[in-house]
Amino acid sequence: MTLIKKVVSIGDLRQKANKDPKYLQLAMISARNLGGTSKNLDDAINWLNTNALETDEDGVVGEINFCRDLVK
Repeated sequence: MTLIKKVVSIGDLRQKANKDPKYLQLAMISARNLGGTSKNLDDAINWLNTNALETDEDGVVGEINFCRDLVK
């Protein structure tokens, strides 16, 4: 299985998710993995940003990239 490319920031994820359904799925999965209950891209990105503010963006981006193997 070939993984989608890593994202470098939450903003990068948002841009890619607007164009590619695989990145939309990645946003939803990673937000849920961090405790969110996202129903759409905006919810997912907001939750990821909230987590980044409480911790740091690098850690959240690491978690996002860790979830790439869950994207089908």
